[in-house]
Amino acid sequence: MFRRSLLSALALTATFAVPARADVLLVPYLGQSFSGVVNAANAGYPTTYGVRLEWFARGVIGVGLDVARTPDFLGDAQGLVRTSTISTVMANLIIGGPIPEERGFRPYLTGGMGALMYDLTSPSGVEASQTDIGYNVGLGATVLFSRHVGAEIDFRYFRNNEDFTLGGLDFKEKILEYARWTGGLVLRF
Repeated sequence: MFRRSLLSALALTATFAVPARADVLLVPYLGQSFSGVVNAANAGYPTTYGVRLEWFARGVIGVGLDVARTPDFLGDAQGLVRTSTISTVMANLIIGGPIPEERGFRPYLTGGMGALMYDLTSPSGVEASQTDIGYNVGLGATVLFSRHVGAEIDFRYFRNNEDFTLGGLDFKEKILEYARWTGGLVLRF
């Protein structure tokens, strides 16, 4: 009798269970870096490209991985640099409005930590590389045009936690900090 009651209770509970659902967003993007060390080097607005992978359970909190690359990051740094590149890999916490079921608008805040990897070559051919731990904070908005496709605009501030003296170049501020805006295509799975 107990076994039959238990099975009946489990069967009844299963009929009311809500299926688990998570949203995964893939966001390839393109943008520009500016401010901070970029302005100090008179690099203009170097192009940034990358991809974000974000995961959200039901609710307003998610996690993401952001991978980006910015060639010609420092321009020629007033004749001191021939080539320069910065790459970032950041793990982020994302807090925003709930993701709409079909179409809609969703603002968000984000922040996290990761690696800032920079490479440069001097005019004489000397190459230098450095990887630092850094952080980023930002905000943005996602607009979904349908259940699976949308667009996103994102603004982030990056900063390293180490002295920035790459390849013998001594930067006045001793830190690497810059801002970046990007626009991307949102693919929702």
